[in-house]
Amino acid sequence: MFKKSLIALSLLVLPLTASANWSAGAGYANLSDDSLDLGVVYGALSYEVVEEGSKFSLIPELRLGTGISDDKMDGVKLEVERFTALSVRGQYNYDNGFYAYVMPSYANLDLKASFRGTSVSDDEWEFGFGAGVGKKLNEKISVEASFENYDGTDVLSVGFKYAF
Repeated sequence: MFKKSLIALSLLVLPLTASANWSAGAGYANLSDDSLDLGVVYGALSYEVVEEGSKFSLIPELRLGTGISDDKMDGVKLEVERFTALSVRGQYNYDNGFYAYVMPSYANLDLKASFRGTSVSDDEWEFGFGAGVGKKLNEKISVEASFENYDGTDVLSVGFKYAF
């Protein structure tokens, strides 16, 4: 009986410890290059892989977003239909709650161009690289800012995360 109770307790506690490093968040990203400036809101889901007692961590992250501001170039209206990014952060956590990270990313931007009632959509996957900083406000909530570059397109982001 004791053995069965111990197994049941282990199975009950295991999912709680396994999910302790998940976080979800949201933010705003400004995408710009020489001729356009677009705004995106996104949601993010990530998982922190950290060794006990280490200040370094690896964090795979998925971001999904949609455009909220468009731009015009030579009379053509450009808007973001969808933004998707997969990245892996290398993060260093300071004792005072601040952290800094670098991240290679693979992202997709689905753009729609409209001119005089006709529209065309195009999407493209690109590799990019970025860096950022963040601050843990408490054990669950943090805020962060980052800069990324994808083949000449700059992405400035601000956001928050909630750990659960």
